[in-house]
Amino acid sequence: MPSKPDFPTSPAALTADWLTSALTPAFPSIRVDGFEKTTIGVGSGFMGDLERVSLKTHSIAGHPETVVVKFSSHFEATRILAGRMNYYGRELGFYEDCAETAGVRTPIIYCQRFDPLNQHFVMVMEDLAPAVPTDQVIGNTLEQSEQVMLAFADLHGRWWNSPDLKHMAWTAPITHVTPIKESLAQLEDSISNAERTGRFDAYPNMKRLQPRLPPLFAMEPPQPEPYTLVHGDLRSDNIFFSPESPTGEPTIIDWQTAGIGQPMTDIARWLTQSIDVDLRRQHETHLLKLYHDRLLANGVENYSYKKMLQEYEINLVVTLLMFSMSMDEIEQTSERAAPLFHAMYSRLDAALVDWDVEKTLKILPFMIPFMKLGNWIKTIFN
Repeated sequence: MPSKPDFPTSPAALTADWLTSALTPAFPSIRVDGFEKTTIGVGSGFMGDLERVSLKTHSIAGHPETVVVKFSSHFEATRILAGRMNYYGRELGFYEDCAETAGVRTPIIYCQRFDPLNQHFVMVMEDLAPAVPTDQVIGNTLEQSEQVMLAFADLHGRWWNSPDLKHMAWTAPITHVTPIKESLAQLEDSISNAERTGRFDAYPNMKRLQPRLPPLFAMEPPQPEPYTLVHGDLRSDNIFFSPESPTGEPTIIDWQTAGIGQPMTDIARWLTQSIDVDLRRQHETHLLKLYHDRLLANGVENYSYKKMLQEYEINLVVTLLMFSMSMDEIEQTSERAAPLFHAMYSRLDAALVDWDVEKTLKILPFMIPFMKLGNWIKTIFN
């Protein structure tokens, strides 16, 4: 019988004594006498549960009045998925190994505990209020997207081809976690199920291109090259903007899909998921150039704008592949889930046409062996 974790695994299990012990390393004189909690993030995050906790403490300067406590999902299928992909281990690993030198703003973590056997965790973190995430259903402004491009050029530039990433236990590329045959079986089952349920009937380009995805699984995907630390789920709900920040620099949360990846993994997600289609079409080139110029300013070499665009197109395929997989293991019962997924699907559907991704899908199965050979040669010479 699995042992019970020695930390609270749900909001109902929180106690004043445990909060005191969790906060004492950061605030040695704190004593929590009581608290009130409010559920937040419903319909925004799908892999965990969040509570804003108002603390009743002795009035001592420097103690936080509120904190945010994050738990693993109450939805068992989501925890099983998290265990298979090491989502929770990735986030806790990021905050342990990378957050202080990430190159971007992240929340301060006061305490984090993890039981990998049962996939339960708890994290006590800084309350970012009055900073708030923008609404992904509505979409971000050009100015907000510019700040995201600059922030992620800083993140990617900081970790560009860094061997340190390969020495961390949690950073394996998401695309390489599941065996290729198992991924193919999951994809084929998901496509068949979507055909029966009509899941993508409102998104004709996604539906039309999905049958071209299985040939990509003829062999293991190449290792990312160049590679960097990627967030993996770069979208509005994970980006907080503060009205008090004079620079507009965002704070990035939810690092559960972080790890080694191609830099365009993040950029393609943002531009096809978090901004309106018309705004993307009007400003996509500007935002991509802004990102690339900042990369060069951060010292990145041998990464041409042309190569970046090629990777951008390939990562549109990766995004299509991700959404083509079954979402049954992700909790989607909130009222916001349906409009959120519609916004993401419809924006990607438009981008697939704008970038003629069908052409890329036709030639990509023939390119993969050469991509793997090229990466192997570069690895040998490096």
